Amino acid sequence: MTEESKQDLKVVGNSSCAGGQYRRVKITGECAIAGDVECEKLSCTGDAAIHGNLLTGELSMTGDMQITGDVNTKKIRGKGDLVIDSRICGEEIRFTGNLEVQGDCESGLLEVNGGIQVQGLLSAERLQLRMLGPCQAREIGGGNLDVKRSIGTIWKQWFGQDSQVVLLAEVIEGDVLNLDYTKAGIVRGKDVVIGQGCEIGRVEYWGSLEVHPEASVKEQICLSERA
Repeated sequence: MTEESKQDLKVVGNSSCAGGQYRRVKITGECAIAGDVECEKLSCTGDAAIHGNLLTGELSMTGDMQITGDVNTKKIRGKGDLVIDSRICGEEIRFTGNLEVQGDCESGLLEVNGGIQVQGLLSAERLQLRMLGPCQAREIGGGNLDVKRSIGTIWKQWFGQDSQVVLLAEVIEGDVLNLDYTKAGIVRGKDVVIGQGCEIGRVEYWGSLEVHPEASVKEQICLSERA
């Protein structure tokens, strides 16, 4: 289908439609889309479900969205609750709220203010996580990883008041790591800062290491070079 022949899809209210190739998709209200969606831009204000894969240049959303297939996008801007039942690959993801990915999450830039749960590998050249609730990933890898608790309160309704605001991971690896309130089995990096609230089994580093007095690190290993 040529770009000239693609039509816009606009949904207002409560509706359902079929997937397909579109130029722009705009949802205001509630919508369920059956099938794969390919478009230049998808905008959603409200609740949406895509029962298939999503291929788009840009996803902009406010509200709740669930996607059962893979997501491939250049850019995501969102606030709310985004659940992806498979994997996501994007160049730039900025999200406030709760992001859940059942598979792998790969992004050049990933900024999350709220909570994130990734069942597979979380990979980002630059990760900035400001936690408002429990966060987890099986493995985390990338270039510059910065993890801290958020000082904001606007999205506290996403999480219970008694939730433990920490990041859980089996392995965290990167070039420059700055971690607060993180629990991990292995942390591996060039220049590593283990901040307050951290509980780490083993830290492997080949540049510099700084450990906060209130952090717990069972084992520290200085490597001559990256393995």
